[in-house]
Amino acid sequence: MKTIAFEEAEKSFSGRKILRNLSAVCLSGQITAAVGPNGSGKSTLLKLAGHFMLPDSGSVTVREEDAVLKGEALRMSIAYMSPELRLYPRLTARENLSFFLGLRGVPIDDRLYGDVLNRVGMLPETIERTRVGEFSTGMRQRLLFGLMLASNADIWLLDEPGANLDDEGRAMMLREMRRGAEENKLILLATNDSRERGAADEAIDLSEH
Repeated sequence: MKTIAFEEAEKSFSGRKILRNLSAVCLSGQITAAVGPNGSGKSTLLKLAGHFMLPDSGSVTVREEDAVLKGEALRMSIAYMSPELRLYPRLTARENLSFFLGLRGVPIDDRLYGDVLNRVGMLPETIERTRVGEFSTGMRQRLLFGLMLASNADIWLLDEPGANLDDEGRAMMLREMRRGAEENKLILLATNDSRERGAADEAIDLSEH
């Protein structure tokens, strides 16, 4: 069981308080949606959850059972998907997967490659020699989601995961999130999409903070 606990966490940028006195707990086996208007701090919440930044006050703690996760153990537990992430446009899908998964020590073979692409609705044989720079934005989003699926991470931090996806792609993403929760992964997503919020088990409404 992994948990992320926010305890009276606050964060400001350039004198503007983005998050104020936030206390919440996210649990493995659940989908938690961080919701609220633009500028309410959804992306900031995800970055605090992953310890990509620290709160100005309060705390954000990631635990596995009673042990606090830090350093390499924390990094290997987390997969982060955000509009800020970029794939290498001159590499193929397989080359991108091989590179990024290699950073986590996850080897990619034909079975894993085919399984990941099929799960995100892409046919390996149709894109085998196509550079990612030639992909549509939706295809790149699917590949990023596939990279996360293959990462072996137990915590998924997803920033607007349905962005640039068509209805079929959104259905795939929601299906895979539920599958992840059933596999006891902790899933925290930032979203303004009513379907994504509706698929969540719990919600953190940042309009109240």
